[in-house]
Amino acid sequence: MNSRSSIARTSLLILAGGVLASCELPTEQSEFEERLVVFGHLTAHEPVTDTVFVSLAAPIDMPHEAGDRWVSDALVSLSDGETSFRLWPVEGHPGRYLDIATPPHIIEPGREYTLTVEWQDHMVTATTRVPETLSIASPTTSDWVCGGQPVVIPGLDLVPFNGSPGNLQRTLATGGFAEFPMDTVVYLEGPCYTSSFVSVPLFVVEWQAEPAAGLIRTVTIALEDTASNAIIDSSFAANAFKGPLLKDDEGNYYRAGTFAWNSASEIIPFSWLYFNYYGPHLVTVEITDASIEEYFEGDPLRQNAYRLPNSNVEGGYGLFYSSYAASFLVYVAPDPETVQP
Repeated sequence: MNSRSSIARTSLLILAGGVLASCELPTEQSEFEERLVVFGHLTAHEPVTDTVFVSLAAPIDMPHEAGDRWVSDALVSLSDGETSFRLWPVEGHPGRYLDIATPPHIIEPGREYTLTVEWQDHMVTATTRVPETLSIASPTTSDWVCGGQPVVIPGLDLVPFNGSPGNLQRTLATGGFAEFPMDTVVYLEGPCYTSSFVSVPLFVVEWQAEPAAGLIRTVTIALEDTASNAIIDSSFAANAFKGPLLKDDEGNYYRAGTFAWNSASEIIPFSWLYFNYYGPHLVTVEITDASIEEYFEGDPLRQNAYRLPNSNVEGGYGLFYSSYAASFLVYVAPDPETVQP
């Protein structure tokens, strides 16, 4: 069974009645301007593994994925002020650019990188400062309440994991489980733990970063997302907050093995919503620079289709940002009191 990424959906608020009556719609019309659109992402301590996308802006009545809008012959370069290197087109994937140097260039935390894209008479630049530090811990806390009584949530020993998910899964599949130290949490069930998105968490993670983070993202990946390890919960709460159960070709029920969530809190509660399987999980906490926060302040989710995102791409559109990630492993065990004999 393949892991399937969860997709976060954003609800749009509709202003009605008197609110609309008190607003005046703009009468000026902006003319379409053909500019370059650039999206790029850097990760501290990693090579440029994410593709840099380059395209031409499209008129509002043209599909944004139109093939003739991709730009595959641009000069794309990255500089940290001391060294500069080129990103090259990816064969067979129009408008995509990667670092193909051997060994690859490693992105240094705390440094400022400038992306430059030149094509015909267009030139755009964008700058990001890579987050300098990120530390995570899992403290013991009693900030949650169940039945009017405080609940003590034990802290975990978060052993850093710096490998790749693919290598980790292959090692686990060949019996190398003991090579990876990890703490264990019990998947508790019941009204306090499996009822909503504010249920008592299984554990919490506290993070600290320098400079202040623009966005916090968490990703949990079930490393043994098999039918025998699936957490089968068909309750109303599970269907409402996790979505309905899916069924594979063999008739086994399951839910996605990957869960992603964006946050703004310095304390991240990892509740039942993060886990759909028993067994080992790779958990990643990722912070971004301020540019992505400023971009979303510009309303890119189209609550107002006439308002552009706050792009940091000078002379064009798009977003160039950086992040810093920290990962650890945790084993999710069933509650002995709820396991059927």
